[in-house]
Amino acid sequence: MIDSLNGELLERGTDHAVIVCHGVGYLVQMPTAVVQSLPAKGACRVYVHYSVTVDVRSGSSEHRLYGFLNADDRQLFRRLIDVQGVSATLGLVIMSARDAEQIRSAILLGDEGVLKGIKGIGPKLAQRIIAELQGKLSGSPVVAGAPLGGSPGNTLRAEALSALISLGLDRMKAERALQGVLKEHGTEPPPLEELIKLTLKNL
Repeated sequence: MIDSLNGELLERGTDHAVIVCHGVGYLVQMPTAVVQSLPAKGACRVYVHYSVTVDVRSGSSEHRLYGFLNADDRQLFRRLIDVQGVSATLGLVIMSARDAEQIRSAILLGDEGVLKGIKGIGPKLAQRIIAELQGKLSGSPVVAGAPLGGSPGNTLRAEALSALISLGLDRMKAERALQGVLKEHGTEPPPLEELIKLTLKNL
């Protein structure tokens, strides 16, 4: 199992890089943001997910490396591809279309719109990703102010949830109560402070 690569950057493409370690060049597929964050040349390190797929008919196998800047983003990728219908290729598309914090927040807050806006993900798959991963990511922090699809309402919800959790509330209970308050107010949610107060009353 390859955990990480620490070597010299030989080549950088739009969705991959070639990293040389002890004379061996490894082609590593990466989200767009990861490729862009690598140096133009010189030393670099990426955390790797090693994937092997086998063709049942021919028996031939394909080996691929997927690279990430940190272990947390790699773990998110692994969670995504555990979901039925999300291949490694689609997982890479997801993590290229949205940054990791947007994906985590969308899953934790049940925001299907962020996922449905990604090529290859329809309503059913977006719902499945959220349903299967919401509990598994429940220990992840929601970044206050993280933009979710550009909607002010989603940013407000993320900030409110973050504040409620910081008060020591159970994440899942806080999410349900917060969602109930937001549904009551429709397209005109209350200001952040009022939203938090109403959610506390709704628990």
